Amino acid sequence: MKFSIVANPKHPKVKKILTKVIGFVDDFDIEEESAKIVGLEGNPIDKLEGDIVISLGGDGTLLYILNKLNKPVFGINCGGVGFLTEIEHSEDLFSAIKKLESKSYQIQKLDRIEAFLNDLHVGTALNEVVLHSSRVAKIQGFEIEIDGSIADSFRGDGVIIATPTGSTSYAMSVGAPILYPTMQSHIIVPMAAYRIGARPLVVPSKYNIKAKITGHPEAVMVIDGQDEIMIKNDDKLEFKKSKESVELIRFKDNFFDKVRDKLRL
Repeated sequence: MKFSIVANPKHPKVKKILTKVIGFVDDFDIEEESAKIVGLEGNPIDKLEGDIVISLGGDGTLLYILNKLNKPVFGINCGGVGFLTEIEHSEDLFSAIKKLESKSYQIQKLDRIEAFLNDLHVGTALNEVVLHSSRVAKIQGFEIEIDGSIADSFRGDGVIIATPTGSTSYAMSVGAPILYPTMQSHIIVPMAAYRIGARPLVVPSKYNIKAKITGHPEAVMVIDGQDEIMIKNDDKLEFKKSKESVELIRFKDNFFDKVRDKLRL
């Protein structure tokens, strides 16, 4: 089995961890920026040829990889929360690599959201798409349509359209429910809505979601916290379940352990 390795060079401990992982694998290639950490030659991320990608970093590193490659990803947390990663860098990495080599793992398939602006595909989110006021501390109007029906209209800071994976990210921080990651659903979450009745809404992921801004003529759309796109009040915004899921490698179903240990304590 061949591994591809991608590391976040900004993490202070990553050089030591990367060196250790490289020593445990026989056949591998490495992303070019990651290679510089240990003085090796690397390849652009879209040229990596491994059967499995090993991610060294936090959730941001893992999201970056999944946005670039359609391969199973195994996450080793080297940073903060690391909710999407499978193990901590302090755990037995040698045994973890051996499990990967012997295929002693499960594949967890996670849905994503495709974002369209005026019928043009502009991005794919594993966590969420956020529509937000473009002006600090200024209210914006939003109208949400679900499967052809107007579901909500409110004024506020913004609205989050999240996957079950994203329910433990930005959506959770503004009061949305936590969903099991493989549920076939999306969450629509008003942000600081100026209306008591505005509440998060969970809908089947097969439904198309449309949105428009109804207040100030401009707002911003943010995809997985990375890509920012300016939008106007006459723009057509549409969000659909992606036809392609992503694959994370799991040794066991430890979702509720993570919720308890990483989010509740």
